[in-house]
Amino acid sequence: MSSFALITEGITDQITLETILYEHYDSDLEITSIQPIRDATDESRQQDSGGWEKVFEYCTLPDFQDSFLFNEYVVIQIDTDCAEHVNFGVAITDNGKDRPQIDIINDVINLLISKIGEDVYSEYKERILFAISVHSLECWYLPLFETLRAKQSRSKNCAGHLCIAVAKRNIFYKKEYEVYKNLAKAFKTKNAINQCIKLNESFGIFIRSLPKF
Repeated sequence: MSSFALITEGITDQITLETILYEHYDSDLEITSIQPIRDATDESRQQDSGGWEKVFEYCTLPDFQDSFLFNEYVVIQIDTDCAEHVNFGVAITDNGKDRPQIDIINDVINLLISKIGEDVYSEYKERILFAISVHSLECWYLPLFETLRAKQSRSKNCAGHLCIAVAKRNIFYKKEYEVYKNLAKAFKTKNAINQCIKLNESFGIFIRSLPKF
């Protein structure tokens, strides 16, 4: 049985990635959320200990390297909506124009590698997977809930657009674990995964980066 550890911004990102990984592999997996840590008391709310700064911090800790003792792969998820924050430092525009998503993703990956450290990364690079969502993981949901093709490939203000899209289907929306657990069920077919690959570039990059076994 293959095992994955998740380092994410929040617990809603964790349940989303868990569902995607289970469906992509269509096999038994062992998936552990290590940042933020989740337990039964957390599953109805978004933990305060999440966020992109915590992802960066965790990558610098000895715990990051220790995670490979118990897990075959480690997935690092981060959104790029705050990429231009001074403490993040990745440009998402160039002379007022949106940069190509692949360039943003590569810059974020290189930044994460610098947090991990070149020596640690070199040792474990075959077991480190990057889930860089441009510009938020909510954008990965839009191909499954939006009806208009132009809106399915959005990369900005995706949480707001997702809220509107699911409301049209009489689905309650709030950034909470149980809500996302329900929303993530939309990924539970191969057709859904393929639809998202076609319509969301950063999702496709993540799926194509996954190991084959």
